[in-house]
Amino acid sequence: MAQLNVDAVTALIMEASDTLILPRFRNLRPEDIEDKSTSPDREDLVTTVDRDVEGWLTRALTRLEPGATVIGEEAVHARPDLLDHVAADDPIWLVDPIDGTKNFARGRDGFGLMVARVVAGRAVSAWILLPARHEMFVAEAGAGAWLNGERIAVPVAPPPDAPTGTLFVRYMPADLRAFATAVATERFGIVADSACAAVEYTEVLRARQDFAVYYRLLPWDHAAPALILSEAGGCVEHQDGRSYSVRSADQLTVVARSPAVSAHVRSHFTSAAGR
Repeated sequence: MAQLNVDAVTALIMEASDTLILPRFRNLRPEDIEDKSTSPDREDLVTTVDRDVEGWLTRALTRLEPGATVIGEEAVHARPDLLDHVAADDPIWLVDPIDGTKNFARGRDGFGLMVARVVAGRAVSAWILLPARHEMFVAEAGAGAWLNGERIAVPVAPPPDAPTGTLFVRYMPADLRAFATAVATERFGIVADSACAAVEYTEVLRARQDFAVYYRLLPWDHAAPALILSEAGGCVEHQDGRSYSVRSADQLTVVARSPAVSAHVRSHFTSAAGR
C-alpha cells in the first residue's frame, strides 16, 4: 500500500477519534450502552460510539478503496456471513471501532481503535490508536512499525526465567482453561489483563510485560496488533510454533516480545502436556 494511503488512513482514524470518540469519552448516557451478550456469564458491551465509529470508517474506507470489503466487529454481529470474506484473496479492511468497550463505557483509558488492511489472508498495513493516551501505532509489512511518527522496536533483553504476562482464558474450552491456568500459575508471573487487545499487544511491544496468551482469535482483535508487534521485533505464534494468520482458527496462541520468549512460554505448555 502506498505511503500516501497509509497517511490518509492514519488521518481518517484520527478524525474518527477526534470527532466521534473523545467527545463522548466519560460522557455516555445509560441509553448509549447495550449488553449484546448471548451468555448470562459474559458481559459483552457495545455503545452507540462503537456503531457510529464503525459506520463512519466503513464509509470512509470504501471511498478510499472502492473494491475492498470492510469487515467491522459490529457488522459481523449483525451479519456473521461477512467473515467469509476473510477466506477470499480480495483486499479487505478489518475494523474494531472500540476495542476494550467495557473500559470505554466505564471511563477508563484502556481502549483502542484498530484497523488492518488484509490481502490474500495477510495483513499488509495496520493501525492502533489509543485515543485517551494519544498514541498512534502504525506498521506496514516488511517496513517496520512507528509510534506517533517515530520508529519503534521491542527493547532487546533475554527471556527471564519466569516471564510475566497475561492469560486470557475466558473463551477457552473448560479442559484447556484448567490446564492453561495451572501451567501459568506454576511457571509464570501472571498479571491482571487490561481487557483490551490493543493495550495488551502494545504493552508487550514496549516490554512492559513479556507475553500474553490468547485462545479466541477474532480477526479484528488480532490482525492489526499482530502485524505491528511483529514489525517491531515481537511475534505471535500458536502452540505448535506456526505464526498467527488472519485466517487462524481459535487455538492457544502466544503473543511475545521476542521469538525466544515465545519459545520459552510455549515450551512450558508443551512439557506440562507431556507429563
